[in-house]
Order: sequence, then structure tokens, then C-alpha cells
Amino acid sequence: MQNNRIRGYLFSVGGWVAAAGLFMLIRYIGLASVPEFEGFDLSQIGYANIFVKSLIIGCILGSVFYLLDRVLNRPALRRKPFGVLMIVQTAGNLVLVVVALVSVALLELAQTEQGVNFEGLARRVISTNFLGAATYVTVVSFLFGFFKQVDRKFGPGNLWKLLIGMYHHPREEKRIFMFLDLEASTTHAERLGHVKFSRLIQDCFIDLSVVIDHYAQIYQYVGDEAILFWDLEDGLRDANCLRAYFRFVDQLDSRSNYYQSEYGVVPVFKAGINIGSVTVLEVGEIKREISYLGDVLNTAARIQGKCGELGELLLISEKLHQQLTNIPDNLTMKSIGSIGLRGREQAVDIISVRRR
Repeated sequence: MQNNRIRGYLFSVGGWVAAAGLFMLIRYIGLASVPEFEGFDLSQIGYANIFVKSLIIGCILGSVFYLLDRVLNRPALRRKPFGVLMIVQTAGNLVLVVVALVSVALLELAQTEQGVNFEGLARRVISTNFLGAATYVTVVSFLFGFFKQVDRKFGPGNLWKLLIGMYHHPREEKRIFMFLDLEASTTHAERLGHVKFSRLIQDCFIDLSVVIDHYAQIYQYVGDEAILFWDLEDGLRDANCLRAYFRFVDQLDSRSNYYQSEYGVVPVFKAGINIGSVTVLEVGEIKREISYLGDVLNTAARIQGKCGELGELLLISEKLHQQLTNIPDNLTMKSIGSIGLRGREQAVDIISVRRR
């Protein structure tokens, strides 16, 4: 979880350092013609100075925007439409941009012969140079926010894979897949009605976002079912694929009062997990997406289907169990034995996973 946040922070800072570098290269164009900057020593502005300033400004802006994103990453806001999220984030960014640019202007004015004064600052704020810089940073912040939201829609990292055509030609890779299904969904739908039941599913899948802290990615939502997957290393390390399921369970439990008052039930999800090779390819023309094909998905779905029959909430394949590392001490593993699964000729060894 911590590594995931550090990675996000470094991406934010790195992107803003690069943007600040470009910003600093164009910032001083025409600066000598601005009256309040008479006497400003332009000879001090070299590549080394630009790099240092870019690094400082980029680190500050990257840190602030990362913290802003964390603040805005709340369930109440995530339930808002995509356009509303962009407006809220851009408005917050704009306020920060103005504060940052005014601060830079004050620092630069302090280096002039006139020093800091209100009249000079006012002329600086309405100058073409300042307005151009404000527009630039606002556009960059909007683009960063937009691409981040789009990346979330496709799944972390998948937008980049589509852009570079990584899966334009089918390729085989190893993945871990989890099929997650709402228990007693038919009963809930009949009791709540389709509209309210649909809102229940929306709430559950918003709460499902906590699994990203354990490197899970969402492949598809199918009705009241979600399909998650992991890159092999991420899913096996520290048994992240198991931790993610129980993190989701804890998230639902932490909001039990809300679910009880709103829907009269605390949702419970059953899950089946499997590991194996899949064929990954880019499909679609009107709507493009990355698709995964292979027996590992079918088997994971069948394993999940056995949860109700066996009275278990989480079942995994023995093949996955053998490769997991650092399984939490509070989890118990029990062999169910070889189970015949619909659509498969060979039985599959299944392990039940429970929390003590």
C-alpha cells in the first residue's frame, strides 16, 4: 500500500518538474520589457538556475497537487459525475496556481531595485507574462487531472498500454484473476427493486476501489460481479490477492451503518481466485479495450461458483496457494480437495481461505 502511494507521489512530482522546466524556459521571454523589472539581473538566468527553480517549483506543485488529489479522493466525491470531478479538481488547481504564481512574483520583485510593493505586484499580476504563465499552469493541471481520470476509467496503466499499442498483437502473459460476486443478489434485487439495487451495486463497487492499495486492477464489471486481476509479481508478493479481498470486506464492514440504513443489509461478496497464462490483446474499433482470454478466467469463475455450495466466502486454486508468499498469520488455509468444475474434464484442487 505504502509503495503504491510513493509511486503515485513520485509520478506527480516528476510530471510537475518536467512541466515547470518548460514553464521556466518560456517564463522570461519579454521580461526585460516589463517596467517593474528594470534592474533585474537577467544574466543570472542560465540552464543551471532554470533546473534548480524547476526542481523546487515542480516538487512544491507536485506535492500540493498530490495532496489535493488525496483530499478529493473521497467516496462522496467519487460518486459524482466525471465532469463534476474535473470541475472541482480544476477549481482547486486554479486556486493553487494563482497562489504559487503570486508567490513567485513576490520573490522575483524582491530581487529588483524597487523591491516588493503593491503597485508593482498589481502590474505584474495583470501583465501578459503573468497571465500567460497562469494559463499555462492551469492547462497543464487540467491535462494532468484529465489523464488521471481517464487512466482510472481504463484501469491504472492501461491507457499508456493502449497508446503505445502494447497489445495490438496478441501476447501471452501470466496473471492472477479474482471473480467477485454479491451473495444473495437475487433476493436483494427482489426486495429493493431494480433501481435501489443498482445503487447498492454502485456503492459496493466504489468501495471496491480500496483494492488498488494491494495492486489490484479492475478488468470488468458484469452486473453484480466484478473481475479483478494482478500482474504476477504484484499479486503473489505478500499475498496481495488475498489481502485485497479482506481489505474490501473490511471496507464494507466499516460502512455497515450506511448500508443498513440505506439498503437494510450489509453486502457480502464471495470470491474465487486462480493463476495462469492468458492471451492479452486489444479488441474493438468503436470502443477499444484490453481483453484477456484463457482457461484461467473460466476456472476462477467456476471456483467462485462453488463458494455457495461449499459454504465458503473465499476459495483459491491449489496452484495459486503454492506460489503465495508472506500469507498473513490471521488467515487459515484448508484443503477442500479435488473438485469437479462445470466445463472442465479434470478436477481442480481447491483451498478455502478464512480469517481467524
